[in-house]
Amino acid sequence: MHFALEIFRYPFPVSTAFPLTLITHVGLRFLISVLVILCTLLSPTRGLTADRSQMQMIGPQVSPTESLQAEEIQALKDRVEVLETQQNSILDDLSQRVILGGYGSVEFESFGGAKTSFEGKLEVLIAGQIHDRIRFYNEIDLGIPAGEAHAEQAYVDLLLAKWINLRGGVVLVPFGKWNLDHFDPRRDLTDRPLVARQIVPTTWGDLGASIFGLIPWTPSLISTYEVAVINGLTDQFSPTTGGLQDAKSPLGRDNNGQKAVVGRATVKFADQYEIGLSGYRGASSPNNGKTITGVDVDLEFKPRGIPFWEDFELKGELANFEINGSSTPSRLFGHYIQVNYHFWPSLLNHTFLGAPYTHPTFTLVGRYDHARISTRAGTGNLTEDRFTIGLNYRPIENYVIKTEYQFNEGGIERKSWNGFIASIAWLF
Repeated sequence: MHFALEIFRYPFPVSTAFPLTLITHVGLRFLISVLVILCTLLSPTRGLTADRSQMQMIGPQVSPTESLQAEEIQALKDRVEVLETQQNSILDDLSQRVILGGYGSVEFESFGGAKTSFEGKLEVLIAGQIHDRIRFYNEIDLGIPAGEAHAEQAYVDLLLAKWINLRGGVVLVPFGKWNLDHFDPRRDLTDRPLVARQIVPTTWGDLGASIFGLIPWTPSLISTYEVAVINGLTDQFSPTTGGLQDAKSPLGRDNNGQKAVVGRATVKFADQYEIGLSGYRGASSPNNGKTITGVDVDLEFKPRGIPFWEDFELKGELANFEINGSSTPSRLFGHYIQVNYHFWPSLLNHTFLGAPYTHPTFTLVGRYDHARISTRAGTGNLTEDRFTIGLNYRPIENYVIKTEYQFNEGGIERKSWNGFIASIAWLF
């Protein structure tokens, strides 16, 4: 059959007697084709011999082309394999050196003096190592619900020794524990305390450089420190409350050319006690006036190895800022104290709340907040007190559902409105 098809594909000869020639050639080729088909059907061996003879006859004519195509295809395959190997090598290297994560939250609040509202947050975390002694860290707020993305942290570390290292970039200002450990999924209440909202302007990041380190005095006694030079706070105090939240320096040029110095040192004992002390000093206005001086004390106590009491946590923070040359405000002061109790009823082990998880936990939370913003103007002082009671559920450590109720009295944030807050937060 193959031989017959090859005959039909053979070009017609040129002739002046085209019609007769065409008929003659077509007739002859048709007869030959019929004979070949009959031979093939009646004698398979002969058909196979004819196929082989035909292949041998046309083989030398197509072999160079096929050989060239085969070489080109093989070259392409080799190139693709090289590219795949390079790509896999790059991906393997990135997977070993770069970690991508993030955290998010969605929050609901309902207070007597305001409309109910849903709010949210989504932040991307990118960390990795350029070298065994050079690492980087980025925390990017995607701007939900504000609408503007910005870097809360974006720095690189040069690891020199355990007790001294260098950091530069957009650093998280080392002032107070809450500012350094502010991830929503790690917190047991949705709302930050007043001291971390109006007094210490968390989340507080700034352009600058710092040195930091860890000093192990004994196996159970450890000290840490970080000292930073940053652009510092501005004199753009909140027009309604006088708080420092609006005074954070934009990530650009310093408004006065004078750098602020800030630092925090901690002492940790037996993985149970942590006490931190922070300080801040820097000019805030373009003419280098209105010097801001601040101090912060924070503590955490987590009993270990004592039945019942080991399920409790005690946390607190106190901060004070003095603003020289300013009448509105002249002083900002605030503190909070919080008690957490972690528990899990065994009767829930075989329910949908407990069965799918290894260590689900409920946490009962109580917190008292106080803030005072003093002025030398005739407007007087603003104060607010807040009591919060909350309950949260963590099926796993990195996912939490929080509920809480606030009792407010004062004139800084929520006036004397009481209300309910709930949220879901996750870390990945």
